Amino acid sequence: MNTINLADAKVSYEGQELPAINLISKLQMQLQEAACHLAAIASTLGDLQVALLNSNTVEVKLTLSKDDFGRFKSLDGSDDAERIRKAVMALLHPEDAGVSPSSVESRPVVTPSESKPVAQAFQERPIAVRDAVQIKSTTQCPTCRSPIELPAIPAGQWSVEVRCENCGAKSLLKPKP
Repeated sequence: MNTINLADAKVSYEGQELPAINLISKLQMQLQEAACHLAAIASTLGDLQVALLNSNTVEVKLTLSKDDFGRFKSLDGSDDAERIRKAVMALLHPEDAGVSPSSVESRPVVTPSESKPVAQAFQERPIAVRDAVQIKSTTQCPTCRSPIELPAIPAGQWSVEVRCENCGAKSLLKPKP
């Protein structure tokens, strides 16, 4: 409001000379439009809150062979997180992705009963299958001293990253010799 003309009961607003009654109705209309915009924003924020409350975040560290990494990079997506999300969603919901559960590629497990010698069969099997001895225990968080349950660690793994559920601190545990 720049200029008020009391003699004519007009107000200069947004480059127009408006009578007070017209100005009041125009301001009320603008307030109603702003209230509608705020209601739409509040609704969207409510939907976002519901979505966040009904979702979980999974932190992933993934090691791939060079061949698998090349296949991974050839998947659709602008970054690695998006490619991983699409691959997981395709696995969880194959009907939406147009993939049948039987068509998901899996590596064959070589067993000694096949025609190859036992030593050669063991060399072709993944190391994780060969070292299937699991170790599980707890440790204390270095920050808050609350107990942290350790995940199952395959024998021979060099280190594992754990996260304290109490304070959120991350630690890298190395095996004792």
